[in-house]
Amino acid sequence: MSLLQSPHWPVLIDVYFFLGGLAGGAFVIATIAHLLDARRFRDVSRVGYYLALLALIPCPIILIVDLGVPLRFMNMVRAFNPLSPMSMGAWALLGFSVCAFLAALMTLLEDAGRARNLGGAKIVVGVVGGFFAFFLAAYPGVLLSATARPLWAGGHALGALFLAVGASTGAAAVALVLMLIGRTAAGLAPLRTMLVLALLIQLLAVVVFVMSAQSSGSLASTRALATLTSGSHSLTFWLGAIVVGSVLPLVIGLVNVKRRSPGLTALASILVLIGGFLVKFVIVAAGQM
Repeated sequence: MSLLQSPHWPVLIDVYFFLGGLAGGAFVIATIAHLLDARRFRDVSRVGYYLALLALIPCPIILIVDLGVPLRFMNMVRAFNPLSPMSMGAWALLGFSVCAFLAALMTLLEDAGRARNLGGAKIVVGVVGGFFAFFLAAYPGVLLSATARPLWAGGHALGALFLAVGASTGAAAVALVLMLIGRTAAGLAPLRTMLVLALLIQLLAVVVFVMSAQSSGSLASTRALATLTSGSHSLTFWLGAIVVGSVLPLVIGLVNVKRRSPGLTALASILVLIGGFLVKFVIVAAGQM
């Protein structure tokens, strides 16, 4: 199967990993907002559900393009195999797609005045979809660890890293859209806090990944790690993914918890989105060396 057997994954797969994680993060944030206070955090819930669906739409298309034959994707769905990362990933994508569509549809019906209150149904869809969202966000990291590539197999915490990136990019995307549409009265403060926590976990997971790959005892893993930390991918990793995409928005987020500056929130959100893509891109690229 192309996704597992190709010696070099195309950039489209990096886009799929990024969008899938963002969609999962935005969906979970929307569900939490709806559960905590459906009225107060209504805008957060609305934007999160809409974003989740929009980010998710390209994902099955990317998978089908990578597989080459559309029928292969359908075969992965029909042949359920809990021991196959690809089969589980396809089912998680399918289940999450259904929930994301239903949540966005119910939100649209409420916004258009076609339905007065679908809160109960949205809770059910949100909770079920949240399970699939967590799986979809973390699954690419687990998939990488299941391959024979030394860097990915030797480095632990990839699942946690991808999950944290999904949470940070999801929160950043929701916050950025809220600011663009002028809805900053409620919900932005919790998003700032969530962004800071997600970035801290993200950086911790990167440290665990690098240290475990270094101590794996595999010469091939050590060489692959060297391309990430001091070789051809080091500039993208250190300057792009770590400094610009993680540390800088974390510092801005910590400062902005009290200042609550819209400009700083927008800047931090943009940097997080850039960094979230670069973290996944550079780890995938280095693992194929």
